[in-house]
Amino acid sequence: MRLPLRRAVMGGLALVAALGASVTSASATGSGVWTVGPGGSYAGDTVTPYPLFRVGSASISCATSHISGSLATSDADGLAAGTVAPTYSNCRVAGIPFSFTSGTAPWKINLLRRNAVNPAVIDVSISGITLNWSATGCAVKWTGTLYGQYDNATGKLSSSPDGVPASQLVAGADAYCLGLLKPGSTLDIKANYTLTPKQQITPPA
Repeated sequence: MRLPLRRAVMGGLALVAALGASVTSASATGSGVWTVGPGGSYAGDTVTPYPLFRVGSASISCATSHISGSLATSDADGLAAGTVAPTYSNCRVAGIPFSFTSGTAPWKINLLRRNAVNPAVIDVSISGITLNWSATGCAVKWTGTLYGQYDNATGKLSSSPDGVPASQLVAGADAYCLGLLKPGSTLDIKANYTLTPKQQITPPA
């Protein structure tokens, strides 16, 4: 009776050891989370093309723009993994100066997936956006989501590059602006920023 019992115990220990080795191997080969290095605080300045706001056939350009925010060093699902707060300056359309201010809450950066065409690129969205326009004869509050990409090779964060889903920024119910738009009009923001320090974003393995 003792020999079968001993064999059963030894078999159980071997199974536990095998399972432990399997878990250790899996942990070593995949993190299961998004990782960002170095993460933490960052800043970014625009590079060409400079920020361009498009509403239907109308375009408003800004001479400069700056962003700042932070990125988590790791995140389970990539949602709200970072923040971004923009500033815009010297923005005009047909010689008319426009003022652009973001809401008090930072916008959220969501890490979506590795780009299907370029593995160095991460597809992202920027949500929780509130952006206020003001100018002579113009007052608009925009809210919604932008889509963009981060390029690990260049360190550039871009909004609305070619090939990403359409913008979902929508003008509020009280919007008016020189006859260029109406409540419910949609806005696209095309911009590129070089981040400092450069970040390396890695999807879950």
